Formats: sequence, structure tokens, C-alpha cells
Amino acid sequence: MLKEIELIEDAHELKNFRFSLKIDKVIQIVVLSGRMSCLVDLKAYSLQAPAMAILLPGQVLESLEYDEEFKTFTMIMSKEFTDSFNLPVSLQERLFIQTNHFHPISQEVLEVYLSCFNQIKNVIKQKDNPYRREIIKCLFSAHYYGLGYYIHNSNSQSKQTVVMTYQQELCERFITLVSENYKDKREIGYYADKLCVSNKYLSSLLKQETGLTALQWIERYVVLYAKSCLSSTSMTVQQISDELFFPSQSVFGKYFKRVEGISPKQYRQSLKD
Repeated sequence: MLKEIELIEDAHELKNFRFSLKIDKVIQIVVLSGRMSCLVDLKAYSLQAPAMAILLPGQVLESLEYDEEFKTFTMIMSKEFTDSFNLPVSLQERLFIQTNHFHPISQEVLEVYLSCFNQIKNVIKQKDNPYRREIIKCLFSAHYYGLGYYIHNSNSQSKQTVVMTYQQELCERFITLVSENYKDKREIGYYADKLCVSNKYLSSLLKQETGLTALQWIERYVVLYAKSCLSSTSMTVQQISDELFFPSQSVFGKYFKRVEGISPKQYRQSLKD
């Protein structure tokens, strides 16, 4: 099998994603039957077949659960391989930059994806084919053009039907800002200033709308990222501390323990027990 691509048909193989995982590849999960739920970058998603999800490098997958009826085909590709498709910038933005990559799909679209998956699987088996890699790239390019068209239509329809209140929109903007800046911005005032509201109003609004205060949201993003590094990378505690712009490993350790209840080293050790 090509090193840049991994195809999964056994749903139980996805159990490897259950720990907090910092994703370093492009993962497309197509739900053939049953239900799947997961937590990505602190946002909960649930999909009932037929549906599909795209997980992107840099995102953090905290959990993945599914019922007994769950069946899937999953494609995992390196970022370098997807970059080699040379898709137009507008299509890449639609596929790989937008934040919502969880979509219900029609049975007709599902059958198209399944056909593409089977074609790719068959070509991968042709180990003596000197054009195997180029054929697969062409199949994936065609697949993503179709997917980009579908996502565009899906997003256009959802924008017409979903209307958020000012308070809900403010919460969405805050969470988006935190997801983009949590590594070096941990003060509530930074986000309140960006949103032109007071610290107190922002925190009370978030508590009312989401059940968490502004500080708790920031802490959850910081610790979730740290947990993903501890569980799925070989980074040292010092390296993680530096990545999150803490003044010292000691300060980072106290922050992590205050939020999580155990130290970073204890958390990493608990994954081995």
C-alpha cells in the first residue's frame, strides 16, 4: 500500500482514535450505517448515516464513539499527498479551511463516494502498475471536486435556514477566537476587547449559553492541546510548555494540574497503565 494513503473498512480500527489525539493527516470518515459521535477542538459532533466527516491536520480529536450498527469506509492521507492534487485555492479553502466538516449526505452521494473508494482500493492493489500513484491522485482529485460542490450547496442551504441570536453569534465568535489564539492569549480581556464587550458580560453570557465561563473555555483549549501532545507525540513537557508560551515548565505544570487534577507527567503515565 502507498505510504501516503491508508484505507480503513473495519470500524473497530478507529478505536485507535479514542485518546486525545493531535491529528497530523487528512482523515475522511464516511458513515455507511449507524451513528458516530466525536469531540473535535472541544466541539461535539454527531452523525447519523449516511454522512461524512473530514478531520484536518492540527485539529484535536478527544473522543470517538459509535453504535453497534456503525459501518464506515475511512481514507487517511498525508498533508503532502493532498497538497500534490494541486486543487484550485478556492476549492482548497472550501474543503480544508472551513471549520465545519461534518455533513449529512444523500444516498446518491454516498454511492458515488463508495464507488470512488472501491476504485482507489483496487488501484492500490496493482503493485506492479507504474502509474498507480498518478491514477490514485486523479481519482482523489475528481473525488474532491465533487465533494467541494456538495459542501458548497450544503453550506448555502444551511445559511438560509439557520439564524442565530446576537448572543449566540457572540459566543461563536468568542470560541472561534479562542481556537485561533489560545496558545499565547489566555487573558479574558484580550477576547473581550476583540468583541467590544466587558469581561464580566462575556463570561456571564458564555456561562448562560454554553455552561462554561470564558476562562473555562480558554483553559479547556489549552489543556486539550497539551493532552493531545502528551498522548500522541513524543514532545517533552518542556517542549509543550514552550509551544504554549508558558514562562516555564513549572508554571505550565501547575496550570495543567489545576485544570486537569493531575500533572502532565502523571497524565502521560496514566495512558500507559
